[in-house]
Amino acid sequence: MGNQNFNEERAYVPKEEDGQAFFDDGREVDLLHFVYGHPSLEEIRNSPSRVLKVVDEYGRKKKYLMNVGEDKGRIVTDLIAEVKPRTMVELGGYIGYSALLFGDAVRKAGGQRYFSLERNPEFAAVIMSLVDLAGLSDVVKVVVGSSADGIKRLYNDGRLKHIDLMFLDHYKPAYTTDLKLCEHLNLISPGSVLAADNVISPGNPPYLEYVRSDVRTKKEKYERGETNGDDATKFPDRSRHQYQKREGEEHISTEVKGNPNLVYKSQLVNSFEPTGEPINRVKKPIYTMSSNPYNVGVIGYGMSAKVFHIPLIEHVPEFKLYAVVQRNPKPDDDAEKDHPSIKSYRSTEEMVKDADVEVVVVTTVPDTHFELTKLALEAGKHVIVEKPFTPTSSEADELIALAKKKQRLLTVYQNRRWDTDFLTLLALLKDNALGRITEFETHFDRHRPTLPSGGSWKTKTVSGGGAIYDLGTHLIDQVVVAFGLPRRVTGFVGSQREDNPAGYEDSCTVLLHYDQMVATVKTAVVSLEESQLRFWVRGVEGTYKKYGLDIQEQQLKAGMKPGENGFGIEPSDQNGTLTTLQNNTPTTHPCPNIPPVTYTAFYTQFARALSGTGDGDNDVPVKPEDASAVIKIIELARRSSLEGRTLDVVT
Repeated sequence: MGNQNFNEERAYVPKEEDGQAFFDDGREVDLLHFVYGHPSLEEIRNSPSRVLKVVDEYGRKKKYLMNVGEDKGRIVTDLIAEVKPRTMVELGGYIGYSALLFGDAVRKAGGQRYFSLERNPEFAAVIMSLVDLAGLSDVVKVVVGSSADGIKRLYNDGRLKHIDLMFLDHYKPAYTTDLKLCEHLNLISPGSVLAADNVISPGNPPYLEYVRSDVRTKKEKYERGETNGDDATKFPDRSRHQYQKREGEEHISTEVKGNPNLVYKSQLVNSFEPTGEPINRVKKPIYTMSSNPYNVGVIGYGMSAKVFHIPLIEHVPEFKLYAVVQRNPKPDDDAEKDHPSIKSYRSTEEMVKDADVEVVVVTTVPDTHFELTKLALEAGKHVIVEKPFTPTSSEADELIALAKKKQRLLTVYQNRRWDTDFLTLLALLKDNALGRITEFETHFDRHRPTLPSGGSWKTKTVSGGGAIYDLGTHLIDQVVVAFGLPRRVTGFVGSQREDNPAGYEDSCTVLLHYDQMVATVKTAVVSLEESQLRFWVRGVEGTYKKYGLDIQEQQLKAGMKPGENGFGIEPSDQNGTLTTLQNNTPTTHPCPNIPPVTYTAFYTQFARALSGTGDGDNDVPVKPEDASAVIKIIELARRSSLEGRTLDVVT
């Protein structure tokens, strides 16, 4: 989250009359007449930059206007070009100069909406008139009323769900309360950017106090019943009574406490801006602020950590790779050498004592997941666990209860929910493109009839090991995501290899029974195919078939990074096919994947959950309860295979 704050130190200030700082004396409506009576009216129509030039002309030739101005505005437009906000909000629109300048920049950056909140209905009417003239009505929307009421209305109407960039230039005592309201409504999160005008001393000390405070300080203030910036009497009369004559005293709420977990950091730069008076220039210190990323400690430094977690952690800006637990580093396998800025620990016990570690990622072998996750939760850390969650569902449920008791977030890395072909399939199901589904097959087959050499846990008979825990976990989870829990389970779990003295369960076929559908989950090591089947989904009105695995794992193993050109995009010859009836004849045509969101979506969603911007019960990317349900199905499948019968799923 970024926050840019501007302070105005005028070399010359026009005389104030009746407490009104050279505004609200009729000049705003006079400006509108000046613009619409301008001889170049038709030339400026639908051109924001030309309308702004006419507004500047009024400020030079007739009366001063308290606008953001070209130079200071350029700093924000550069910020818009960098942030590329989908949604930007300004608090305090005045006559619309900033709405035109910034709204145009948002549209050019690919954004969709710019909300301008203005308390004075007369000023709001001026904004709307200029916005319409500039041809920005498709992007810029004006909201009339107090800033707090406007924010609440937009949120309650569902028109405002997240603020990517917010510009504060309104009633100074409301800066902090409005920011805290946005935090409370989960509209502000890490990655959001704030730009606030007039805050450096003597501008808005309570606002600076709040955004400069650390989490502990803010929480301690709340516990003592103190507030940050809620008391208008802390401001000079000129600021406190700025709008009293026309609008009446502003009432600000002291009830909203915001989100103390959001932390900001700052950087100061300078700019200069014309005042609108021909002979004066104004120095503008700019106070840039951004959130501190969450410190992540990774337990284990094997393939899971190197391929599936660390590249994503380093790509998502809300996270920082802070520490790694590696028990036995080697000269050619040393986390500290690969990542010189991290802290390196030899034990989990040591790492979880580090107060700066906020999130722990468990990437070790499955039979250690319960112990290590419990250790991290008891130390007050948020935890991400590699799949399979735990060897037993009772262990999973115990961890879920502990996380709730400790009020920590717990989730499981079921990354194949974000396989692009699976998301494509979900889109087909949502659109009812296949009609009622009768059979659903999801495969992870390979041809490896000989037991691999080496000491990997994946080829040993350990608790939480075997193909059904390794690959089957992904496939069962996908079925449950698509269709919910089945009614019954039939399992065939064992070995397809002849030479398997340890009895390692290298293959499985699991039938998940629904009311009118059977889902087949299959992972085999004897499957001699040129291209392995991935999905085969049959419905009354269509069939979807897909070969080959999602490409992200292959790319990550090859060293490709998320965000690089082509990441997550499968070649067209790997597209699935869709077969439907055309003139009563089955016709097959390619079914390209939807644009990939990639595995980074897991960490992005977890960051939103940490900052309190998730969607209720779905705030973490994978509910631990869902992961526990998958383990319960695995337990039933193994028992079904052993007993040779179909078992009911008890919910």
